[in-house]
Amino acid sequence: MAELHERVRTRLRERLLSHGASRDLEDPALFADVERIFQAAIATGDTQTLILPELLGDRETWRLHTAMRFQSHRSSALASVIIFVKQRVMMPLLRWLFEYSRDNFERQRRVNDVLFACVQELAIENARLRRDLRALSAPGARSATTAHDR
Repeated sequence: MAELHERVRTRLRERLLSHGASRDLEDPALFADVERIFQAAIATGDTQTLILPELLGDRETWRLHTAMRFQSHRSSALASVIIFVKQRVMMPLLRWLFEYSRDNFERQRRVNDVLFACVQELAIENARLRRDLRALSAPGARSATTAHDR
């Protein structure tokens, strides 16, 4: 199974490179690391495990709304007539567009969730690398490294 996965990964990498992907992906190990990050992001099925949506604030301010609402700011008598026309005349005319858009919005929501997970994985990796770099740059780490190199 691992051999099959490796062949699929190699073909994918070669196809991406032939279409102009970054030359950095020529390194199979680097490509495998990138794929691992994306696979981890795709496997994240629950947006409750992501930091970015929490930092964006109230979900109502940034989530797409796919439900149609009929409202009017006019007086109640005129509002009733306008809402009736919207529901009985305009709604049947726009139903197909709404259904088409809703499916696209759901696909976009899934892509957004995966991208949020990717950004989180990359942020974690970046923070880990920065922490390791600071540890190596610390005065005590230099002397230990220098002593070890001798």
